[in-house]
Amino acid sequence: MKKYFLVFLFFSAAAILYLSFPLNSAKGFVSIEDKKFKLNGKDFYPVAVNYIISTRADKNGMWACPYFGYSPDSVLPPDTKEACILQLKADMELIKEIGFNAVRFVGIGEESVNKKTGFLSVYTRNGERGDTIIPLTSEANYEKYFNALEELFNAASSAGLKIIFLIRVFPEVESTEEHLRKLAIRFKADTSIMAYDLFNEPLYFDSLERNKIEVPPIVKRWSKILKMYAPNQLSTIGMQGMREIFEWDPNMLDVDFISFHPYEVEPEQVRNELFWYGKYINKPWIIGETGIPADNDSVTYEEQKKWAHKTLKQAYDCGASGYSWWQYKEVEWGHYHANFLGVVTRKGITKTMKESLIVQGTPKPLTEEFKKFNPANKKDSCICLSNYYNYSQNKEFRIIGRLSDENNIPIEGGVIVAWNQWWSNSNYTSSKKDGRFELLGSFQFYHWMASATEYSMIRADIFPDSAKIYTDSIPTINVGNIKVNKIDIEK
Repeated sequence: MKKYFLVFLFFSAAAILYLSFPLNSAKGFVSIEDKKFKLNGKDFYPVAVNYIISTRADKNGMWACPYFGYSPDSVLPPDTKEACILQLKADMELIKEIGFNAVRFVGIGEESVNKKTGFLSVYTRNGERGDTIIPLTSEANYEKYFNALEELFNAASSAGLKIIFLIRVFPEVESTEEHLRKLAIRFKADTSIMAYDLFNEPLYFDSLERNKIEVPPIVKRWSKILKMYAPNQLSTIGMQGMREIFEWDPNMLDVDFISFHPYEVEPEQVRNELFWYGKYINKPWIIGETGIPADNDSVTYEEQKKWAHKTLKQAYDCGASGYSWWQYKEVEWGHYHANFLGVVTRKGITKTMKESLIVQGTPKPLTEEFKKFNPANKKDSCICLSNYYNYSQNKEFRIIGRLSDENNIPIEGGVIVAWNQWWSNSNYTSSKKDGRFELLGSFQFYHWMASATEYSMIRADIFPDSAKIYTDSIPTINVGNIKVNKIDIEK
């Protein structure tokens, strides 16, 4: 009887362990299940802030530092290794205290790449002002670099933060894939790393024009490296937004989740894009970057706080698996929008509650929204706003048409973009349930293209002089029925 009782206890314990930590996850690592992140068997909703990392070096090694531009003009950035690590710890503690549970590190992982030679290097500061590079051409230099990353990751982990780590893998540069392999091997056991962000905003930073079918095999190759060498860490790619579907179609990419980077270029652009993601993206997705600037003058802190609340809620209601703000601290990059996006100013001093560490700067009121956000709350409906098909309510020029598949079945949610003559300005919209679309702009259109997720892309030029004047006085060109073909990436 005792033997059977022990067997019963064994299987009971095994069942409890399985329910607590499913086979596709490991203790301490973030996994995905049913489009939700899981951590130790429980739901995990990453609310992250983007944090830029600079590096310093001397003859003995390299180390991570807070971005030099985060320091106020009156205060020199930390320079010694001890000072840099202490400031990183202070910043990570503050990030945790103001409502974030994750951080996206940018800068230090984006190695410099010579696309012709494949030469990789890390820009760093040697001394007070001198910049230099450390070539990643030897095991000794790689060890210096990886030691710097380890100290950085430890600072975040000590504060209880999970990490999304932005790196730079180029499709045509094999050395960057080897770099990814080395990185994965070195940090495969680091539970603080939630995911590797493999490529930042292809729309802007992929210099080659690609056919949609060329991209999935590239990403599959990258994903295979991570799955082979770091199977408990996730992969993502940061997309600018809806317009990425023309080449880097998010539903066709072999990554664990998609990160979108919508910004408020037009009125309510972010909440409108969130609606589109929620309806047409079939993979897990998060907001990887977003934000509006506020200096409490041109834009008040209260306006920024309300916007954070609206977009946090819309993202959650539309099915996002997480949300990230750009960025940690204000900077001086030469224009208003970039300068005042930070959740922390560069004025005043803040002491962290833990260890009373000092941070140069003061959290803005919008951080209260991150503190009180509760992903366990009941979801409301994902809102389709009144300007969803025409963000800026343009009415100077128009393209109309219908988007359908090869069988003439209408496609809903396709994206149509048009540019002015010099390709310097554009507008976009999406197709309705019957496949019809109406793209309006404040300027004449000369070039357009259309696609839908997991469908081919078509493009053409038009001549504004051929526009017809409709009863509403808007010059209009009808491009007719546009047919795109379903793409089978398995072939």
